[in-house]
Amino acid sequence: MAKLQRDAEKERRWREVLDRQAASGLSVREFCRRERLTESQFYAWRRTIGERDSELAPSFVPMVVSDQPENDELISIELVGGHVIKLPASTTPAAWLAELVLALEARPER
Repeated sequence: MAKLQRDAEKERRWREVLDRQAASGLSVREFCRRERLTESQFYAWRRTIGERDSELAPSFVPMVVSDQPENDELISIELVGGHVIKLPASTTPAAWLAELVLALEARPER
């Protein structure tokens, strides 16, 4: 079966719709009624976007490294999904950090 090409503009609009609903405090039913959307369309896009986001999200296992002194300043990198990478500022090479940031930003756009 041929894979259909994604419509980036349509996906962007639906992401905005999903964000507006989440911020509205309204039930999906009431939000859809006010926005003149069908609930089935809303739920289908919410599922589709959730699946697409899970394809992009890297899987991480919680880990604690305690070899660093407690007073060492940390560099924190916040990832999509709420994960945070913390690295010691004094021992993390700048070139390696730059490569890491470029690799994380190279993921496909939503």
